[in-house]
Amino acid sequence: MRISTGSFSVVVGSLGMLAGCALPAPPDGGPRDEVGPKVLRPSVPMGATSVVAHSLEWTFDEFVVLNNPAVNLRVSPPLPSEPKVTLSGKTLKISWEGSLLTDRTYLIQFGNSVRDLHEGNPMAEPFWVFATGSRIDSGRIAGAVRDPWTGKALDAKAVVLYAKSDEDSAVYREPLYGTRSDKEGRFVLPYLAQGTYQIFAFDDPDGNLKLGTGEQTPISWLDREVVPGDTSIALWLGAQGAKPDSLAGYRVLPADSAGVLKLRVVPEVPGPWIHELRTGGTLIWQGAGASSWTLDGLKPGKYALRSFLDRNENGQLDAGDWWTRTAAETPLDDPEAVEITVGWTVERLWRPGAAPSAQTDPGPQETESASAPPQGGSDPKRP
Repeated sequence: MRISTGSFSVVVGSLGMLAGCALPAPPDGGPRDEVGPKVLRPSVPMGATSVVAHSLEWTFDEFVVLNNPAVNLRVSPPLPSEPKVTLSGKTLKISWEGSLLTDRTYLIQFGNSVRDLHEGNPMAEPFWVFATGSRIDSGRIAGAVRDPWTGKALDAKAVVLYAKSDEDSAVYREPLYGTRSDKEGRFVLPYLAQGTYQIFAFDDPDGNLKLGTGEQTPISWLDREVVPGDTSIALWLGAQGAKPDSLAGYRVLPADSAGVLKLRVVPEVPGPWIHELRTGGTLIWQGAGASSWTLDGLKPGKYALRSFLDRNENGQLDAGDWWTRTAAETPLDDPEAVEITVGWTVERLWRPGAAPSAQTDPGPQETESASAPPQGGSDPKRP
């Protein structure tokens, strides 16, 4: 299945003729209408199966307008030809030439493409689902797209699926399925057929869920296949030309105004590993290997732990390069923040790659000072 965000042919019918006439308006002083247009009569009911059609119609309970359907309205899998969108009064119609695929579930995502005339509220039903076969596919893949260096969510990035057997050039054509990440970086690909897929994420300024011919933008991908049921996928997408954060270090504060962190790191797989401590998005400490450190004189506040497997041993996190097939060095973040309080020593075990339930202390180990190199590792850096 695919999602198409290619050009739509849009025709505005009788609503356009109404523009020069007096239109009904809500009385002054009344409450603002916050309810979007509701579907009164669909030509194909939501969840219908065994559908045979060359067009779809939805009649709403109020007049509607279109908002850039070429970007905001998506159909998955793509229709057999370029769809034509026609708006006439309260009725929206999508038509096409050719036959729909057999035994497929079709998902129409309206996004913000259909709004009410007066208040601009999007339609109440954000999507419409039907099947040409006897059942609706129910597979689901979900996750998030983030910056590999800052961990920040990346909004409006294309997230697409291709068949396991598709060639490398598949990123230049329409995917089997696709969506865009939201403001929290999250994405959901619903109503998937069972199967094995490749997953990618990339910048998508034109909203068509594929790369332009010859375009070589950064691409995030997994070096394994995904299947419906994978719902915690992390896609780390490095920005074009961006560089990893430099080490800012931290100033050691007096004991009466600071706290102490006793950190022990036990990775799930052999190194070389780099471990980092950040606060407010700033990198203040790095250590290497599997060992223990005491970080004293820390300013009170919350800190984040991160580790990554430094495959090329250059001491910094490197984003992957799809075009040279250089695998990304995937960062692993401890989901629990370290909170430092004045006069307190916090002891933390961090097991990169282990499930939360496995984050338990495997036994005592000698602790090393942060001011001396850890055994078998490099010197944790400070200014």
